[in-house]
Amino acid sequence: MQPRQIIAVLIAFSAILGAAIFVLNWTGDDGGGGGDDVTSDEIIATTSSTSTSSTSTTTSTTTTSIPVNCTVGVADTETDETTDTTTSEAPDPADGDADLPDEDEEIIIPTLGPASSITTVGLDTVNFGMTVKQAEAAAGTSMIPCASISGCYRVTPVDAPAGISFVVHEGTIERVDISDGPITTRSGVGIGTAEDRIIELFGDQIERAINDDSSVDLIFVPLDEDDAQFRVIFTIRDGVVETFRSGRIPLVLEKSPCAEA
Repeated sequence: MQPRQIIAVLIAFSAILGAAIFVLNWTGDDGGGGGDDVTSDEIIATTSSTSTSSTSTTTSTTTTSIPVNCTVGVADTETDETTDTTTSEAPDPADGDADLPDEDEEIIIPTLGPASSITTVGLDTVNFGMTVKQAEAAAGTSMIPCASISGCYRVTPVDAPAGISFVVHEGTIERVDISDGPITTRSGVGIGTAEDRIIELFGDQIERAINDDSSVDLIFVPLDEDDAQFRVIFTIRDGVVETFRSGRIPLVLEKSPCAEA
């Protein structure tokens, strides 16, 4: 081969080699398969982050205690009258499934409160002669039996001031006893009122009776003929009202009206 031909071959070989190097460099820069390639999985991993948050749910528990010791009168304790306690779990306000009243659902508001008063015919909106169901509707709260249901037993309103119990006789409420709390008569006589104050208020309408336990009953006798079958009785000990009650005779006159039931 002549020198001129050898030179031409070398030039052609150099050109081919240079073109090959150029192609390799261009392919690497374009991300076609170099060592620095990034896969789609890696892109997802670098562009999205996973965060874990822990939420703690606090359950609020409210305890509703029956607001009265239903044992009023010594002999009544023989009927196993006891207080009861119910526990209800309040829904978490953050819980989307919490029960909410329907728009057309009637909201019942309890009517018995500290300002409620005793009269000869009942306590506030609860009148003697009502059934327990009628009394619950009138009071806007449940009436819980203090003992097993029988011909004569006591019930107490759940959502009401302390110290209230009703006597249910033959299916209707016939008497209410107040053993504690803020409830008074319309004249303001309640637990702790002085005996002299009662005499001052009602004068000749008060009859006096001494009990076996040395306490004294001051019996208010209404003048209205429509109320002739009803009495309000204040039991006095150490000169002040210890308990008082209102109801229909003869049940209201009994210290333990359900003792024989």
